[in-house]
Amino acid sequence: MIDCKKISRDIRVVYAVLSVIILVLVVLCECNVVPIEGMLLGIDPGTMYVLEVGMLFSVGLGILAALKGFNWCLLHKVHGVEGERRVRLYVILSNARNCLLGVLAAMGIVCYYGALENWGLYYALAALAASLFCLPSSEGVKIELGM
Repeated sequence: MIDCKKISRDIRVVYAVLSVIILVLVVLCECNVVPIEGMLLGIDPGTMYVLEVGMLFSVGLGILAALKGFNWCLLHKVHGVEGERRVRLYVILSNARNCLLGVLAAMGIVCYYGALENWGLYYALAALAASLFCLPSSEGVKIELGM
């Protein structure tokens, strides 16, 4: 019998670790230990626009890949295998999805402090909000694994 509570707890632990890493990044930037505040201010407006649009597409496509890509992998890859291998593949894909969203949030925070513009923070918050949909309960694990 597969312990869905343990699987859910393991995924939540990885999520908590990523959240702490992002929080530490914010604290380090606020305390100016990581000296990135305003480092992008000398860039001309055209390059800044390209950076902003690039972040918009990166976050948008990253969230799409994390949510819909995981669903596609769940239907076409995870459900194609059986037993313990199915569970391991599910946990790996769930953690990869959380890591992708964590990287997008970290990129948004770095752009927020680097450019001193609110759009970086909005993108980071969008990635963090999307990551809340990636925390399955034990019942959610049962449903996603098709048990």
